[in-house]
Amino acid sequence: MSNQKVKFHYRNLTAIGIGIIFGWGLYEFIPQEVYVDLKFYMKTISNIYIRFLKLMIVPIVFISIAHTLVNISNDSNIGKRIGQIITYFVVSITGAATLAFGMANLFNFENLIDVSKVSAETISKGYANRIDTLGDASLGKVIYGFTQNIPTSIFQAFSENNIIGTLLVALLIGMAVRRMSAKKPKEMGLVIRGLDSAKLIINSMTMTIIKLTPYGVFTLMTIAVAEKGPSLFGDLAIFIVVSYATMLLIFIMHMAGLSTKGMNPIKHVRNLLPAIITGFSTQSSGATLPVTINCLEDNNGVDTETANIAASLGTTMGMNACGAMWPVFMIVLSVGVNNALGLAPIDLLSPGTLFTMFISVIISSFGIAGLPGTASFAAITAMTIMGIAPEVMGMVLTFVLSVDSLIDMGRTATNIFGVSSAATFISKKDGLLDMEKFKD
Repeated sequence: MSNQKVKFHYRNLTAIGIGIIFGWGLYEFIPQEVYVDLKFYMKTISNIYIRFLKLMIVPIVFISIAHTLVNISNDSNIGKRIGQIITYFVVSITGAATLAFGMANLFNFENLIDVSKVSAETISKGYANRIDTLGDASLGKVIYGFTQNIPTSIFQAFSENNIIGTLLVALLIGMAVRRMSAKKPKEMGLVIRGLDSAKLIINSMTMTIIKLTPYGVFTLMTIAVAEKGPSLFGDLAIFIVVSYATMLLIFIMHMAGLSTKGMNPIKHVRNLLPAIITGFSTQSSGATLPVTINCLEDNNGVDTETANIAASLGTTMGMNACGAMWPVFMIVLSVGVNNALGLAPIDLLSPGTLFTMFISVIISSFGIAGLPGTASFAAITAMTIMGIAPEVMGMVLTFVLSVDSLIDMGRTATNIFGVSSAATFISKKDGLLDMEKFKD
């Protein structure tokens, strides 16, 4: 398909479709003992792909923030710009959480899980350590825990894939270079040119890895469908449909916001389509960062400063699907399980509970790594603040585990659209958006 000049994001969608069909065929026609061996060959490909993606997250985030800070004009108010972006993130997180809560109640998520079919013994090991760590934490302890993201070593931030720590290091280096440029222009000029070259190299490396996406998503979808067959879509069909319907509403929410600024929301979606589909395929807003920034600057006409800062910050905060929708869904499901088990009853519609839920969701939306599957860790943090018992958290997360990857595709696309909408909205409001590029 590459030789036929089919656009890359369409090749990704084709790979997903072929993966579903191939996985279904394996489920129906291949004996289980044959599939068990074949699965490890496919997992080898998907594992290489996922690990390469994770390899690039920290360098991408670091170089995007540092490069932007050292190249912005001297009369630019960087503090104001970051404040505007974070404010938009908080408002959109609140809006997305409201939509998610409305949908979860409309479709009676409290009674979606049959507790007789799920037990504490079936809790996925993938969540056990995080749940044990946060299970008895108070709000104060959770907030204190965020300070643990501040690295005690620059190399620690990089080696541990600490996105918040990486952002902080990049901010400090970028501000230091800007401050020293007036005193040591020659030396700082060398640093700036080095960052320019580093950005070109990092972006080239990332795009090389992203070219593996059709192969990676093909194997991921094949494995997902081959493991469960039709039940992958049947057992939790209503949950999948409601999740994607909610994400559609979040899209509409951002489109409505942009229309108040006199912008064509349909054109906005079209301009961002490469980033949206790449995010959908990779399940990583971090890995999609170069594509997102290119779409914002070249297609939407967003100024370089806003595009880079918003997109980079958006790899760890302001994620409307991972940081708002998913935690709300998990909270509603967990309250249903909690009450069904006869534990201390929780009235989900009481003002105090609603207030705590929205505060917990906003807090947990900061510090999410832009990697596949990390939305559940934001949900664990939010459920912890809500006082949900660890065994209930485990039962809920295990219940949705089989469709998490399928929904994570949509979550990532929604996150990228929300972050890109923030950049576009702020750039237009400040009179910095190039409308000629936007309309082309």
